Amino acid sequence: MRYDKGNIFGGIVMTTFADYFTPISAKEANTQLQTADNFILFIGRPTCPYCRRFEPKLTQVAKDNQLTVHFLNSENQDSDTQELRTTYNVPTVPGLLVAKSGHVKVVCDSSLSEEAILDFITH
Repeated sequence: MRYDKGNIFGGIVMTTFADYFTPISAKEANTQLQTADNFILFIGRPTCPYCRRFEPKLTQVAKDNQLTVHFLNSENQDSDTQELRTTYNVPTVPGLLVAKSGHVKVVCDSSLSEEAILDFITH
């Protein structure tokens, strides 16, 4: 449990899922993946236990390394989200996509350590 900004329950401040990340639409994420020099996208949903296991690790990596991570909530299964997931082969969530200079790499593995997440993002 993290004690940052968020909702207050019984005097304890709790963060909400993916609160540290920048929300983005599937359409905008697709554009950024194709054009950005350096873009990080986390696809997940708060109702997914694997996403809830992965999200705090990614949040910590982002905070420690001053990284901007964009978040696409996969709870919304609209056609743009489905198309993005098909295009980049994201069969399950959590999905972590990193775009650098026109190349996109994808990993869907909630068991990654913070070190492995950072390595995936930076290399």
